[in-house]
Amino acid sequence: MLTPYNNNCGFVYCGHNRASIKVGNFSYLSFNQSATDCYTRPLPTIFKIVLKLKFLLVTLIGFLFISCKTDKKAEPYKSDLKLTENLSDFTTRMTEKDTVKILAELNMEWWIRRDELTITKKNNQIILQTIIKEDTTFEGKYQMRTNELPRKVIKNTDNSFEKHFKNKIERTKDKTVRQYIYKIISPNDTLIFYTDGLGDKGGEVRDYYKFMNHYYPDNKEFRFPDVEIEEVDDISF
Repeated sequence: MLTPYNNNCGFVYCGHNRASIKVGNFSYLSFNQSATDCYTRPLPTIFKIVLKLKFLLVTLIGFLFISCKTDKKAEPYKSDLKLTENLSDFTTRMTEKDTVKILAELNMEWWIRRDELTITKKNNQIILQTIIKEDTTFEGKYQMRTNELPRKVIKNTDNSFEKHFKNKIERTKDKTVRQYIYKIISPNDTLIFYTDGLGDKGGEVRDYYKFMNHYYPDNKEFRFPDVEIEEVDDISF
């Protein structure tokens, strides 16, 4: 026979060799108890145990979710663009994740200038960004002025942009010459275009200005300085 006993925590039933506590619809049993020795567990202690179990369960589920998400993380993008294979149409083949840089080294004697062209793609449009760095001291002090030109969306349906470089591909083969006019850098390789002597370099600089005037018409940055010849009277010795 069980004797009910009421306390602030719930009902406790005491009997020979068994005592049970009932809270709501749940019963908790304690064995090996005497008829007069009843065992009770305070309700707040039970709630603490349940909360701890819930916390551990949520933590475990969260850990498993993060682990699965990490395993399914996409692999880093790997470009297929190679200038050695795609120089004639690299703007067509490049994706929006590709970037091609062109360094135009225009230095001649005491004049120091480097143009940095960046080619990107967005919404299937080719975007040209040009930054000009020039030493205006003409003393080799490298006190550079920087001019960042507006971004241009260029129309290149016939790959005319690439033709300028494709027509000069022979310049990439003579690596004994130390001076270069172009360095084109893709995600996978680099092409360097060399010049031979000051006269050759001057011709290439003039050709580069003509090329860039197509994208930045009437911009003074790509205006080749005119050479003025001053006439003098005959001098007799």
